Amino acid sequence: MLKRVILAATLAMTMTQMAQAKEVEGKQVTVLGRNWVVKPVKEAEGWFRATRLNVELLPFRPSAMIGARQATRAFKAATGCSANIDTMVKSIDGSYYARMICP
Repeated sequence: MLKRVILAATLAMTMTQMAQAKEVEGKQVTVLGRNWVVKPVKEAEGWFRATRLNVELLPFRPSAMIGARQATRAFKAATGCSANIDTMVKSIDGSYYARMICP
């Protein structure tokens, strides 16, 4: 019984991640071989969200670099603006939020 529950949960999570990868909104950029989606936050003007796509579905793979550094590069590549490091936060789902500093 427990094996069936674990299998069902794993399958649901996999299908959800695949659906999210297909329905990408925002601008997709690549940083050190990792794909990121950067899009503005609708609820807060001037804030952007960077989410790393995990197409390979490997939840515990090592990062090529610390995630926050990858996120700042993704913000720069997608918007042309620098992320304000003092405002950067990481949510529980692994997304990074930051306010942009544009020239």
